[in-house]
Amino acid sequence: MRRSRVRVMGIDVELLEFDEGVETVERAARASGEPPEAIVKTLLMRAGDEYIVVLARGLAKVNTEALSRALGTPVVLARAREVRAVLGVEPGAVTPLSEKVKALRIFADPGILHYEYVLVGGGNTRSLIRVRTSDLVRALSPSFVGDLLLEEPEAHDEDKGEPSQSQQHVVSG
Repeated sequence: MRRSRVRVMGIDVELLEFDEGVETVERAARASGEPPEAIVKTLLMRAGDEYIVVLARGLAKVNTEALSRALGTPVVLARAREVRAVLGVEPGAVTPLSEKVKALRIFADPGILHYEYVLVGGGNTRSLIRVRTSDLVRALSPSFVGDLLLEEPEAHDEDKGEPSQSQQHVVSG
């Protein structure tokens, strides 16, 4: 793993580059040595006629039914060709720190706030970005959805508190 400090979207981050692919949470966790729940996946989804982005922790599955209720329209995971067309990258290479992602409505799992730093996609299948969670939230201004996940991943550190009400913009369904 090679590490370098870079600035992306006005944020100082650490770029982690690997010899092997890190396009899945499992591979990213194994290569980086971080627990899966500290890895935030960036998912392109279709909500009716609109594309949205969902930021979710680790191995958890997105509760598309709850998100559909909250948005008032069916929500489905975008196909690989849609990811390429909308975001200009392959699935598994999506980074939330891109102007193309920022141009879309973004929804996030409030559980990402449990971590001071998280790993996100680095824009290709062999890199990750280590970013301060507060910087990620500030850059993207996501709406936090309380019941976004079907299964709640176990917290890595039980002593980390719940995010305060002032840190959340909750969309209720």
